[in-house]
Amino acid sequence: MARAKQYADRVNVIKRIKLGSKWPFAPVVEQNGRIARDHVRIAGRDEHHPEGRYYLEWYEAGKRRRKPVLKFENLLQAARAKSIELNDLKAGLLLPTDAAAIQEPARLTMNAAIDDYLEYIRKHRSQRTCRTYRPVLNALFRHSYTKTYVDEVTREDILKFTSDCFDQGLVPRTVYDRLVTVLQLFKRHGYKGLVEASDWPRYVETIRPIYEPEEITAMLQHATLDEAILIKFCLTSGFRDREIRYVTWRDVELRTSVVRVTAKLAESGDGL
Repeated sequence: MARAKQYADRVNVIKRIKLGSKWPFAPVVEQNGRIARDHVRIAGRDEHHPEGRYYLEWYEAGKRRRKPVLKFENLLQAARAKSIELNDLKAGLLLPTDAAAIQEPARLTMNAAIDDYLEYIRKHRSQRTCRTYRPVLNALFRHSYTKTYVDEVTREDILKFTSDCFDQGLVPRTVYDRLVTVLQLFKRHGYKGLVEASDWPRYVETIRPIYEPEEITAMLQHATLDEAILIKFCLTSGFRDREIRYVTWRDVELRTSVVRVTAKLAESGDGL
């Protein structure tokens, strides 16, 4: 394998890519002093490879070391930091690192990535979001993605997922939402740009019905007093369904006729 161009003459930036059934390392392509994203050199040719993961490569105590960099945006900063560290080692300002401590971390499996992401959603998002994401990732995506590791993902895997969704009879808007969920999973683990603009399902936005004045009058005429108050509140506040359901008396300022939307730690049961 040809060695990549060194950063500060000591650290190489390389990428692990897929060639056939193998995953070799390849040097990155530089343009005007900058690394061209997802471009590597294969047998002297510039090739586009969005799959795989970036690595730093350097030699320490006569042995080659590699360290993954999850995000493309952090490549130069990581290479610069490693170069400074190696120069300090050479100058005797740092003690050599134990070779046993420089081990490439285990590759992240897709099953572990999904479990980790769903746990994050459970702790940091609403219960409704968790219930929406869980079947998408557990039932749909686990079945569609047949590879073992996250870093093996390619655009073709994402296109296969959208095709599998359509095969199950899902409409374009639903497939669009499912695709957003899957791409957020990969984004959390450092993988972006997996689809092109033309890959997104096309759909026509539904025109929401608008009540006419005579329809509102008819509803108010047949509503009870409490129902009429609720209808008027919905019409005049512009609140969404969940915002209305979790309004409490603490959100209401009768003196100034103001109702606020505030975060709730838990359902308190003291709603209007």
